[in-house]
Amino acid sequence: MKVELILKKITHNWFPKCLCIVSAVALYMFAKTSRLETKTYSIPLVIKEDGNLCRSTLLPSHVNVIIRSEPDNISGIQNGDIQAVLDLSYYTKEGNYNVPVSASLASNVNLSAPVELTVYPEKISIDLEERVRKGVSVEVPIYGNPKHGYEVEQIKVSPQQVVISGPKSMLENINQVSTVELSLEDRKENFNDVKKIRAINRHISLVSSENVNVSVSFKASLVNKTFNNIQVGMTHLSPHLEVASVPEVDFTVSGSQLIVEKFFPSEQNVQVDCSLITGAGEFTLPITVNIPDGLKLESTSVENVKITVKENPVPVNHASEVNVNGSEQ
Repeated sequence: MKVELILKKITHNWFPKCLCIVSAVALYMFAKTSRLETKTYSIPLVIKEDGNLCRSTLLPSHVNVIIRSEPDNISGIQNGDIQAVLDLSYYTKEGNYNVPVSASLASNVNLSAPVELTVYPEKISIDLEERVRKGVSVEVPIYGNPKHGYEVEQIKVSPQQVVISGPKSMLENINQVSTVELSLEDRKENFNDVKKIRAINRHISLVSSENVNVSVSFKASLVNKTFNNIQVGMTHLSPHLEVASVPEVDFTVSGSQLIVEKFFPSEQNVQVDCSLITGAGEFTLPITVNIPDGLKLESTSVENVKITVKENPVPVNHASEVNVNGSEQ
């Protein structure tokens, strides 16, 4: 009987009673939620790519996460307590997908309810392509000029090739990567250096080592130079004879730039041996070109010169010195 009485009391006017309960709950929830605050956080977007596909779309580096909770909870949340993840590892075929962004609090963050997390944008449109690998050559860009008189002989890079990974469509047109620039300014001694390979873009990664060894060797700069109108020196000419008109010749040498720059030829460098001439007349004699060690004679304007020799009318003082063309000093 007691149970029946209790049931009758509960069910008596049940609709108004239910309405009152619902209203009370609604008022409680309204009062509770009216105290909630919101705060927006800019969170780095974490990309998970564990499959054979990779993104070929430029993605935002950060997303906004809006947290709605009680003031005490809001004040205790830091950026590092929130994680935003774009998980691409579930996709197995190439194509365009609207991938949802998930946001969550770190496991060590304990907050009293309610806590609402909303991420913006909720989804990101992304193109997924097959991930491939490719071997490409390494280029070392240089700047600056070696020390005067020297030039680069050889630049060796080890390894000469590295492996990169990324979307197939992007790797098709990439055949070379470059390192940080290497300075050769005012250098002449061989040296070795380690240079880092520059990043191509956010979609392409370097599979092998990011550093390469660079070996640089130098050599003396070689030049050609032509000397014009150099007088021919007459050697071993009898003091009783003289040359009516001294000829001139041109000649070209090659060798180290530093040696060539210091070479100033004179009649001492271009000579004719007159030891066989005993009297006046016209003679054709071969020339001899003397050049410093380290230089090479490339050519001469003539191999033989014609000279006219005549008797020297000036009496010769045997005590005086005689120059190369037979005139007294």
